[in-house]
Amino acid sequence: MKFSSTISALWAASAFVTANPLLRRDTNASVSTASNYTQTATISDAASTTDSILTVTQGSFGALFKPKVMIVNMFYKEESAWIQNLELMYNISVPMLSPEYPYVHANSNYSIMSITTGEGEINAASTITALSMSPLFDLTDTYFLISGIGGGSPDKTTIGSVTFAKYAVQVGLQYEIDSREIPANWTYGYVNLKTNQPNVYPATIYGTEIFELNENLMKRAMHLASNVTLNNGTSGNVAFRQQYNSSQAAYGGPKILACDTATSDVYWSGAVLEQAFSDYVSTVSNNSATYCSTQQEDNASLEAFVRAAKHGLIDYSRITIMPGISDFDRAPEGYSATDFFFAKSLQGGSSSAFTNLYIAGLPFVKDIIAQWDTLYKVNQFEPKNYIGDYFETLGGVKNFGLED
Repeated sequence: MKFSSTISALWAASAFVTANPLLRRDTNASVSTASNYTQTATISDAASTTDSILTVTQGSFGALFKPKVMIVNMFYKEESAWIQNLELMYNISVPMLSPEYPYVHANSNYSIMSITTGEGEINAASTITALSMSPLFDLTDTYFLISGIGGGSPDKTTIGSVTFAKYAVQVGLQYEIDSREIPANWTYGYVNLKTNQPNVYPATIYGTEIFELNENLMKRAMHLASNVTLNNGTSGNVAFRQQYNSSQAAYGGPKILACDTATSDVYWSGAVLEQAFSDYVSTVSNNSATYCSTQQEDNASLEAFVRAAKHGLIDYSRITIMPGISDFDRAPEGYSATDFFFAKSLQGGSSSAFTNLYIAGLPFVKDIIAQWDTLYKVNQFEPKNYIGDYFETLGGVKNFGLED
């Protein structure tokens, strides 16, 4: 894939702006001015009362770019439709991004951008941290659309569906005992931290177990996607879906729906593991979250975003997660978990999932640009629900977790 221009982060800002008329600092451009920035007084970090920091309240001082929308993908098949169809042909080289995906891609007026994190939690956290800390960007007003594929529960959704999540839960933060060696009265070999039996609220919390997002913004994105026509997939894909029970969501065609997502670096499949992780989602959310999709990155990205939001670098209320369903987390009757997992070509859903992410997400992106001044610049979709992590890092009172 070729792009028409590559912008190096190592160029001097003043020379770069002078040389490129697209980046002139005027009131109509998507580029911020240094005069807009102030530095605030010292505040206390939640982790230490002796910590002193400087917080930049309006993004990075002297930033060149102030995008309205940043699409977050995880690998090249997810980014392709966005880059090609929105003509994100300008590359911005940013230090500390993934070696495989070293650029932020932008359209000609730098109002719409995309970034690809690389797959897995470490890559996602590292990339979002690097983006948030880059002096090239003022991201304080930017809307982030996390757009990636993942597995889905056949009880809740089907291949090709596009989901919008209010909660993201990191299901890998558990003890694991080989299921062949567990007590007879256990259903699976997963036990929550500092407990001695399954499905008890973890007694030790790391803080990344669960994140809650802006429900108002999620509903706006879903509403805008509600009239799209999703790709139904190949005839083979349709035939495979219909091997599930007709009462299951898997049997029908792809839809837009609201349900929540589970993050795990480990690919997993099968009814026993589905039960373990579905139970964990319910337990850690106090039954607030409804598990329907799984992926590898979202909690890692959200942890980096929370830390950035705490210090005024981004606005956490402007994040939307949109998992698309490319495969099922367990097999229909007649398949073993192993045969099913290693014969993913049977499912045939990846192509429609990639296509539908763009189809479902595009109305939201277009709406942000078209109604920036009236709806989005000042965020008319401010959350009425709690947003943030377990530690209440961004303020407010969470509706999940152990009672004090």
